[in-house]
Amino acid sequence: MSSRTHYGLIRAVPFLLGSLPLDSADGAAVGIDLSSLPWNELRTSLSDENILIETGPEDYIDQCYPVFPLPDEDRSHYDLLNQPSGVCMNQLLCGFKGCSPVANVTDLTILEKWQMFEDFQKDNFAIVKDLSNPSYNIPNYVLFPKVAGDVHAAVAFAKEHGIELSVKNSGHSYTGASTKADTLHLNMNQYRRYASEPESEALVECVADQLDLDDATLANQPCRLVLARNKKATLRVGGGENFDKVYSVVKAYNEAWNTTNEDGYKHLIVGGAAGTVSPLGWTFQGGLSGTTNGRTHGFGVDQVLQLEMVLPLGHHVRFGPTEWTEAEGFRYPRTTKVEGVCNSHPSKDEIEWVWGPCPEPIDFDGLWFAQNGGGGGTYGIVTSIYLQLHEYLPLKTFTFGSAALVGESCGLEWEEVFSNPLGDAVWEFVMDYFLNPSVYDVTDEMSDLCAAPAFLPLSIGVCCYGDGAKSMLSSWKIFLGSKKETLIEQGVNSTSIETAATCIDETVLSWNDYAETNMDRSDGPHAGKASSFPIPSYMSTTEMAVNVLLPREWILENKEDMASLLNAVTFVNGTIVSLEAPPIYLAFGGGGAVAHDQANSLSAAHRGAGAMIFQSHWYLDENFWGEMFPAMYPQVTSGSSFPPFVGSNHVGPNTRGPMKADWTKPCSLDMTEEERDTKCVSLQEVVWGTETLARLEEVKGAVDPHSMLNCHGCVQNTEKMESTTASTVPSANVADTTTATDASLDVAESGDVANTTDTGVTPDTDAGEPSAGWRVIIPYIGNAILAIASAILSLS
Repeated sequence: MSSRTHYGLIRAVPFLLGSLPLDSADGAAVGIDLSSLPWNELRTSLSDENILIETGPEDYIDQCYPVFPLPDEDRSHYDLLNQPSGVCMNQLLCGFKGCSPVANVTDLTILEKWQMFEDFQKDNFAIVKDLSNPSYNIPNYVLFPKVAGDVHAAVAFAKEHGIELSVKNSGHSYTGASTKADTLHLNMNQYRRYASEPESEALVECVADQLDLDDATLANQPCRLVLARNKKATLRVGGGENFDKVYSVVKAYNEAWNTTNEDGYKHLIVGGAAGTVSPLGWTFQGGLSGTTNGRTHGFGVDQVLQLEMVLPLGHHVRFGPTEWTEAEGFRYPRTTKVEGVCNSHPSKDEIEWVWGPCPEPIDFDGLWFAQNGGGGGTYGIVTSIYLQLHEYLPLKTFTFGSAALVGESCGLEWEEVFSNPLGDAVWEFVMDYFLNPSVYDVTDEMSDLCAAPAFLPLSIGVCCYGDGAKSMLSSWKIFLGSKKETLIEQGVNSTSIETAATCIDETVLSWNDYAETNMDRSDGPHAGKASSFPIPSYMSTTEMAVNVLLPREWILENKEDMASLLNAVTFVNGTIVSLEAPPIYLAFGGGGAVAHDQANSLSAAHRGAGAMIFQSHWYLDENFWGEMFPAMYPQVTSGSSFPPFVGSNHVGPNTRGPMKADWTKPCSLDMTEEERDTKCVSLQEVVWGTETLARLEEVKGAVDPHSMLNCHGCVQNTEKMESTTASTVPSANVADTTTATDASLDVAESGDVANTTDTGVTPDTDAGEPSAGWRVIIPYIGNAILAIASAILSLS
């Protein structure tokens, strides 16, 4: 990396985390004028005419911008989520195309765009506050659907007038996929909240002999499937609900159960870490769960029992697996058939809905495959999902890793941990316990009870269920005992080894559930809610990062190198001056590999990963593509199809693969975005791989032939959106008469959507690449990241 490039990155860090003043701005929005459309016709078909509003960049500035310069402790995504315009994004710049306010300047390279971030700060974000900026990606009209009829009416209107739709619930997309200019935007945050409605019956205890075997409407399908998976209950979640609401519902049910039966909590739900994130986005690109026993029960996509959607074709459908068979080596049966039904009365109250055969063929097997793992916001608008609940286990949390040993509880000196083999030994143990536990006579099932979310360099915030914490810390003592003699020979003090073996025990915290660990305990406006982190930031959190999925076998084969990487830090007198260790996400392996229905599109890289690390784009250099990548994913050497290797849940806007013409050459950051899109393996292909992406595109083309939903970084087709007079969309005003005149669906076969210091390096014009290789880590580690550790592990 040249000095100029390094200077730009370092100076960009405060910009990532906010805390800079923003002035008001005046001006006018630009873009395609949709005002000539008959919007009043749409209003009259809605449940409430006031849920459709006009909006634009001026609302983004007036309502969203003021949150970002607030101090860390006062900055919350809840304040963005509840703004009346519904256009706010969790990362400020993701309100622009490609998460960049200079996206319209097409001759700028990625490096040149990054180097401009310093200038944005110096001029107090004048470019951001310029309402005429053509890079703004804010919709013209926002609809807040409350019921399925509102969504159905929006799809009919879009189809008739040849306009695109964009969709979001929370706005956490790191690629900016959940906002788009010149669209009718569906903000689902006010949609019916089935789980958290008063007197809700959304949580259902399933009893086999109470199920109607004649299930033509699929009303009993969620219970049939959950019982086949040896679970006992389901939860219906509406399009407007986030994890704060979902966790609160399950907790309230458990407490009521305990009060009545006096035998503790009953259910556990697998979900995300942040309260403002929605299951309706998090789930469909995988859904990493390092906090709610996901290594036992699978990823977010593996929790889905039934989906209810409005398709771009115009049909209000619900569908899910109806036939399955036991599969050796897997924790859930293999889905062999998916069926669906259509609602002929979508505009009426739910009690009057009529589910029956669809008016045209729909490949529900393919749609199930695509929606579960192939990303949200592109195949249709999800209005509710049925999720499985699991047997309850209590939770224990603690901080582990090399940094934990220099903390207050352990009190070892920096030199003892980071200047000799003790720190590396910590990470060797972590790799083995999570990925090869048999070396400690621990079963995979016991190891799976522990996981750790990311964003904590040099340490991990471990969440263990049941006896998981006892097993892990007992194994740690065994490991150190077996390594003690070697460590002493390598210069480690025996007293330090003994301290390291036991000091973590005193830090273990016990909780009833994850909701307790994640509760906002301040006296602020969001007290009692599930905390939202990372806190809102100016730049996309993975703007400069690639979240690389590391195969389990590769990690174990390179365990010593991995341990050294995860312990990499330079310090002086106990102060970090260079942090090279990447954050590592340990929510993979175990159930992630075997707790699924074998009929979803979550990538093989996700299933086979041992961990995910967040690394700088410079990490993907010629050494990576020419040597390391083929060692990780040998199938790339065949040259026939590109394998997936990127974690989809936190993928950033600049993520690409190698050069299309030569997979051993990196996609240079010194190219424009257009050049990179033309010459490099696409973002979609590095997430899903060539073969799966092709199948996803088939499904996309069948359910959305005119690209009504066309979000950035999502699975797409090449068709242009156009108005069709022969619409398959049932009339929004006469909802009980459905017609179908378009071609039938015939295909062969898944989210929302660092503190460092200026080095004083003089900038120059060279934009070369660094030679640091493994030791490069992007500079977004800071308050927004460490907030996770505080929220999960430090609250009592």
